[in-house]
Amino acid sequence: SLYRFLSRARWASDQVGHVLFCLLLRWLPRDIEVVVDDTLCHRSGPHIFGAGMHHDASRSTYGKGSSAGRLAFFAFGQSWVVLAVRLPLPWDRLRGKAIPILFRLYRPKRHCAQTQYRKRTELAVELVKLLESWIPPGFRLFLAADAEYACKTLVPRLAKTTTFIGPMNMDASLYAPAGSYAGTGRPRTKGRRLPSPRQLAVDTSVSWRRVTIRAYGRRVDVSTKTCTCLWYTVAGTRMVKVVFTRDPRGRIDDRAYFATDGSMSVEELLQRFSRRWMIEVCFRETKQCLGLEDPQNGWGRRKNS
Repeated sequence: SLYRFLSRARWASDQVGHVLFCLLLRWLPRDIEVVVDDTLCHRSGPHIFGAGMHHDASRSTYGKGSSAGRLAFFAFGQSWVVLAVRLPLPWDRLRGKAIPILFRLYRPKRHCAQTQYRKRTELAVELVKLLESWIPPGFRLFLAADAEYACKTLVPRLAKTTTFIGPMNMDASLYAPAGSYAGTGRPRTKGRRLPSPRQLAVDTSVSWRRVTIRAYGRRVDVSTKTCTCLWYTVAGTRMVKVVFTRDPRGRIDDRAYFATDGSMSVEELLQRFSRRWMIEVCFRETKQCLGLEDPQNGWGRRKNS
C-alpha cells in the first residue's frame, strides 16, 4: 500500500525537502553543518530509469592490505547525489545525525541527451545553491565533502557566507596572495609559489604543533602544520586555511585538509570535516535497516518470444 501511495501521486522532492528543513531549523544551531556525497543503490531489471554501471566504492580496494593491489569494482544501479543536514543530539551537541533533505539522480552520459547530462559535482552545486536560498539571516553554512567535490566546479560557486571544508591533494599548487598592484595592465591574481603540502611536511623551518580533537566519537592526538594561502586551481582568489596532519603513531598516512575560512582554527576545521562520516552512516542505515534497496522497481528479465 505504501509503494502504491507513493507511485500514484506527483511529488516535488525539493518542496518536501524545504518543508523538512523548516521543521529542522528550530533545532539547528546558528552554524548549520551540511554534507554532500553520492551513493550507489543496487538495482536489477532492464526497465529502471536512470540506472547504469557505476563504480562500487564499498567493494573496491585502494591497494592497502591487498596482495592484488588496487582493485576497482562496478555494479548496476542508480547513483544519487545527496545533501544532508547535521542535526545535533539534545544530550550531546558534539554528536549528531545526518538528515537527507535534497537529492538528485545522476544519469550516465550515454543514457541521456547531451544537453541533459550533468556531472555529480554540477548536481551538488544545484543542491547547495537551493539550500543557500533557504537559509534565513543570521545563520552560517558549513559544507563538508570528500575529494570528488573539493573541485573548481563547486567551491568557487559557493556564497561568501558558505564555508567549504574538504581534503586537499598532497601535491596541490599553493600561492601567496597577489598583493598590491601599482602598474598598468591586468593585475596579478596570485603571488609567489608556496610549498605544497608534501613539501611542507619535510620543511624543518615550520615546526609541528600537537592538538587534541574529538573525532569519530573519541579524542585523537594529531600533529599539524598550517598555512593560509591561495589554492587557485580550486578556490580561485578566495583565501583558504590549509592544515597538514600526521599521526604521531604512524598508523595513518599524512593528509592535508582545507577550509575557505582563513580564520578557522585547526581544531574546528578537523572536527567539522570528521563529521562528514555521518552521511556514510546514514547511507548504511537507510539501505540495511530501512530497506532503501529492497523495492523491486521494474519488470523482471524475460526471454524474447
